[in-house]
Amino acid sequence: MRPRKVKGFPLFSYYGSKSKLAPLYDRPRFDTIVEPFAGSAAYSLDGDNWRKNVVLYDSNPKVAAVWDYLIHATDADIAALPDVHPGQKVTDFGQLSQAERWLIGFNINRGSSMPKVTASRRSDGLRYRKALLENHHKVKHWKIFNASYETAPNREATWFVDPPYQKNGQYYYGFADMDYAALGKWCLERLGQVIVCENDGADWLPFRVLTTFRGSMQSQVEVVWTQDSPGGGAHSHEPSSASGSA
Repeated sequence: MRPRKVKGFPLFSYYGSKSKLAPLYDRPRFDTIVEPFAGSAAYSLDGDNWRKNVVLYDSNPKVAAVWDYLIHATDADIAALPDVHPGQKVTDFGQLSQAERWLIGFNINRGSSMPKVTASRRSDGLRYRKALLENHHKVKHWKIFNASYETAPNREATWFVDPPYQKNGQYYYGFADMDYAALGKWCLERLGQVIVCENDGADWLPFRVLTTFRGSMQSQVEVVWTQDSPGGGAHSHEPSSASGSA
């Protein structure tokens, strides 16, 4: 199965982003999308998904800070971001906030799980600003929580769960503390529509093959687990602070 042309555009580059695979997943059935491992939130940006009530969680403070910035940034803020050419460092630009440095840092060395300081030859230092100006309006109504997936209240929603992968997730923040048995139980308890991403070889849910695609270095088999019936978890209240918690 080959992905259709992606309508959405990622607002920053991120290792393991679903920007190319997002069209292959089931469309959201609920008005709210929850991404408990936000990353670059490619599923929520695919097509018209961004119009939903999107709630992001990420335990990585740098990722959460970038999302908080994007949610609150104005067109003038984005337009003022500098072009960063190969060999230049984000620290060369003293006017930047820390969140702006991290945002640019993800784009100047594409496909990384952490923002970089020095622009590589693969830098998107000229192109990222135009894409941000054209797309950042899509996230103004979104919410971001700098928190672990366990803190997300159980609710009827479309849950797009894209955690660090069991076999190849060592590059991600928080991988060392992942309890996949507990994560699997948590997914089973979610209310509404649940879509869980993984790589071939994962055994913490009964995954099925979604597609085979060419990764940055080799072919990858992407697998998925879905559930469309209510789970058994109890409802709970939203955390007291949303965007701005990073």
